Parts: sequence; C-alpha cells; structure tokens
Amino acid sequence: MKPPQDGVVFDRVSKRYGDVLAVDDVSFRVAKGELVTLLGPSGCGKTTTLRMVAGLEPVSEGRVLIETTDVTLRAANERDVSMVFQSYALFPHMRVLENVCYGPLSMGTDKAKAREIAHAKLRTLGLAGMESRLPSELSGGQQQRVAVARSLVLDPEVLLFDEPLSNLDAKLRRRVRQEIRELQQELELTVLYVTHDQEEALAVSDHIIVMDRGKIAQQGTPREL
Repeated sequence: MKPPQDGVVFDRVSKRYGDVLAVDDVSFRVAKGELVTLLGPSGCGKTTTLRMVAGLEPVSEGRVLIETTDVTLRAANERDVSMVFQSYALFPHMRVLENVCYGPLSMGTDKAKAREIAHAKLRTLGLAGMESRLPSELSGGQQQRVAVARSLVLDPEVLLFDEPLSNLDAKLRRRVRQEIRELQQELELTVLYVTHDQEEALAVSDHIIVMDRGKIAQQGTPREL
C-alpha cells in the first residue's frame, strides 16, 4: 500500500517578533485528505502557525511545503490554500451568491462560470435557495457554511480554519463542527484547523497537535490523547 501523500509539511519552523519567539522549531505534517487540529490556549503559537501556512506571516526559520512544493517564500496568493476566518469575513453588502463568487471573479473567471461553481458549492453545503440573502439574514451556522463555500470555490489544496466556531452558541457549535467533519470526509479535504476547545478538537480531528508556549507539547490521534 502506498504511503499517504503530504498535504502540508511544516519543517523546523520558527517565528520571531523581535526578541519574542512565538513559534519555536515546530515540525509536523498533514497528510492529504486528513484533518489535523492545532490545539492550545491563547498565545501558544497555534494561530501564528496557521498564518505561516497561509502566507500571512513570514517564516523566520525553516520551510513550509504544500503538496511537496516549497512555498516558504511565496506570497499568500501564490499558495494553493484558502482560509476560513474566525469572523467569517463575509461582505455585508453582498448577497450570498455574490460573496461566494467573489474569489473566482477576482481571479478573472468568467462570470457565468463563477456563478455555476458557486451554485454547486452552495448546494453541496445545503444552502441552495439562499443565494439572494444578505449575511445579516442568515443564522450563525449558515454564515459559517457560506464562508466555507467561499473558500471551496477556489478548489484549494489545503483549507485552513481559524477558530471557526468561537462566535456560535454551544448547541450550534456542536452541530456545525459535525457538519465540517462530514464535509471534510465526504470531499476528502486536507484541513488544518485551529481551536482552543479540547472537546471540539477531539470531535473533528484525525490527528491533534497540542501546542504550548510556541512548541509542540503532545500529538497523536484523539484516542491516543
């Protein structure tokens, strides 16, 4: 049996802000089609790590590879990744379809083709019929799914989630995390997921990396941890 392909390789990466070492010689890999969670308290380096994968923070030392390609020095728009932010970052004045079309249109995709792709992703995420609604007319869970659809239309190699459920109440959080996990498995998405919530990490992950003060403190499957 062939070994799983690498989706992301983080190779001895450090990040300094002046004299502060925010991420200290961290190495891990995310296999293609796997969901790996970075878990830890605020300030442990998990979001900085995610942002270095996205290209939103430069690496001080080490290498970042996506699909075996060294992207360490590439800008965010030159990496085949999409990020779902904590705030969802939906455009409040744009309707759902316009929000989801925005990425492909900004990259020069034909308008009819962009709308076709957007409709398909919205159907996949159970949002058919909501294309003409504004974000303010959606529930928190629906806004979350629009943010995911907007990331998926770009067909990224890697999908990044930064504390995606922190704005939802406890009951909705459980439902949406289950939806994210089912979607990830169904579409075989390669996902790097950041959370401070241990229960959430255990529920969605194939593999969990526990971070503490910029280092990896522990890692393994949910069962092992």
